[in-house]
Order: sequence, then structure tokens, then C-alpha cells
Amino acid sequence: MAVGFRSFLRVDPGQSLVETVIGHIERWSMAKQIDIDPAAPGRYSFADDNVLSIFRERDGDDHIYRWRRVHQAAERGDVWRTTFTALERPDAPGWLWSEIETVDGNRPDPSSPFACMSVPRVLRELLAKLTCFDGRTTMSAEPQWVASGHLPDLMDYLADDTRLGAVYIASQGPRSAEGFVEWATQVTWHLVGLGSVFLLDNAVNREFNEMVGNGHALPSGTVRTFLPRVDLDDPRDPQRHKILGINRITESSPRRLAGMLGLIERTRRADSPIPADAAELDRALTAQEAGPTIARPTPLHAVTVAEAVMASRSADHHTPIPDIAALREELDTLRAELNCERTQRATMLTHLNALTQEVDALRARTELDTATPRQRLTVS
Repeated sequence: MAVGFRSFLRVDPGQSLVETVIGHIERWSMAKQIDIDPAAPGRYSFADDNVLSIFRERDGDDHIYRWRRVHQAAERGDVWRTTFTALERPDAPGWLWSEIETVDGNRPDPSSPFACMSVPRVLRELLAKLTCFDGRTTMSAEPQWVASGHLPDLMDYLADDTRLGAVYIASQGPRSAEGFVEWATQVTWHLVGLGSVFLLDNAVNREFNEMVGNGHALPSGTVRTFLPRVDLDDPRDPQRHKILGINRITESSPRRLAGMLGLIERTRRADSPIPADAAELDRALTAQEAGPTIARPTPLHAVTVAEAVMASRSADHHTPIPDIAALREELDTLRAELNCERTQRATMLTHLNALTQEVDALRARTELDTATPRQRLTVS
């Protein structure tokens, strides 16, 4: 087995990390027809050859959560194991670790040179909800513009020795601002959760090049990959930070470039060790996975329309989920109101039809009264 996708992000304190993760996994599970409540700890068997392990516990003020699905009959090209692990701390940064392991590594389709494991939808959505970092470098689900006043921050990101992924800086070149954003979003689509992507217009690009010098400069219209621990004073350092040049960009489709960058970054992250505290927790959680399996798991509580609606509301607004009895009572009330409304509409439609008939009869009499004698004779 091999790592096909690995993302490890620090998460700002003061956020409902675990509850947010559970909410997004729940919606994803419903879409995948995995009828197991992700908030219910246990070890579950489903779909014949799948085992799901859910761990949720508090250790002092820390809140620990893991969701792990193992496809025991996975074959070559299949996903074998999918894991989301979160550690939430009230007064210190927590972390979110997302990992997908496959039978044969990064490439679900080995015949394609740049095929790579897709970014988990759960992670892409979580990055839109949570404030996350790679080390001390801000992480976003979309490319971020850098203004002139934020260049010092970008320099700090480049020098950050705690980040695990690369920083990708793209130069606008001759493209329009709108076209540049669209192109950069497509090209960096497979880097979400793995690397930070920053966009420079041409004026800021020139300022950036003056700050970093010729060796680390970003040619106009290109993309440069800056690995962790950039050292502007080391003359050998520029060789580590590759440039996606104009020729390759103009000759390749955005999709092909996205696959190439994605595969490179996945390979790099798969070879990088996770932080020691996460590795230690992983060993402890893995040791607890062996245990009795629940053959018939507790289903997700979103088994009715009303419950599904309330669950989505609670996930988006962090409000408590009412109990099932209250939801059913609300659903009965809504049904009664709907039936009443239908009755009222039927009554209104009957009155409208009667009124229409009266109007039609009145029009006929009016036309007959105003007609000439010859017209009246024709009508009769």
C-alpha cells in the first residue's frame, strides 16, 4: 500500500474543528450512501468488505477525532484506506490530517503520466470554513492575490522552515486579471490542501524580483515552486525551486499542467514525515482500532427530509440539532399547513372558474346587445 494523498494542516484555535469535520463527513457520507453516523465512535462493517473505525475522545482540554474507512478487498488502482484525523485545542493550534492510501500509490490510472489522486471533497470544503496553515504559511482553497504591501508576508512564507508543502507563485504576464485567475485556479486545482498558491500582477512581480534577487526571481508569465526553507543568501538554493516556463505553459492544457503539478506535490508529501506529535497520536489510535465490529451500524439520523434539513442547518450555523421527536412534530405541522394551503388553493380555483364563467356569459350578452340587427340575426 502507498500514500496517494497526504495533507497536514495546522488549524487556528477557537474554531469548532471536530464538529465542523464531523458535519462535512456526514454530508459526504450521505452522498456516498454510507449510512453510519460519523459522530458515533465504534468499529463498523458495511458494504460487505468495508470497515469503518470512528474514534472520538477528550484528553483534558484537547478534542481528538478520527474517521477511517478501509476497503479490505481493494485491488490495483483502488483506494484502500481513507483517514481524517483532527486534534482540536482551545488555546493552541490544532491540526487536521487527511490521508488516502491506494494499492499502487499516486496513480489510479498508471497509463496516464500525470494522473493523480483527487483532493478529497471534504478537505476542499473544510478549507473554505476553517482558518488553516501549512506551518506558519496561510492555506486557502483558492489562489490568493498578493498586494505590494503584503510582499513582506510572502517573504516570511518562503523562509518558513515549519511548512511541509511548497509555495507556488504565479506571474500574471500578458493575461487579463480575470483570465489569469481562471487559468491559475485550473492549473493549481490538485494542489488544494498541499501547497499555498499566490498570484502576482506585473507591478508586484517586479517588486518581488527586486526583493529576492536574480537567482530566486519569477519570470513574467511563469509559475515558480518554492520548497520549504528558502535561503536567499545561498547561491545554490535557486536550483531547488523549479520554474514552470513559458514554453511548457503554452504547449500544455491547464488540465495537463494541473495533473503534473499535483502528482509532483503528492509524491513529495508522501515522502515527507508527519510531525512527531501527530505520529505519536496515530500510533495510539491505530492500536485501538482492533476490537469488536458492529455488523449492523447505527444509521445516520438524517433519515427524513426534516432531519436532513436540520442537520445541514446545524452544520452551517453551529446550532444544536433537535431530537427526532421534535423534528417529527415539526414535520407533521408543516404537512398540516401544506394540506391546509392545498385546500385553500382548491377553493380559490373553484371560485376562479365560476367567476370566469360569469365573465364569459357577461361578455356574450354585451356583444349581443351592441350588435347591429344583421349581426344579431347572424348570431341567432
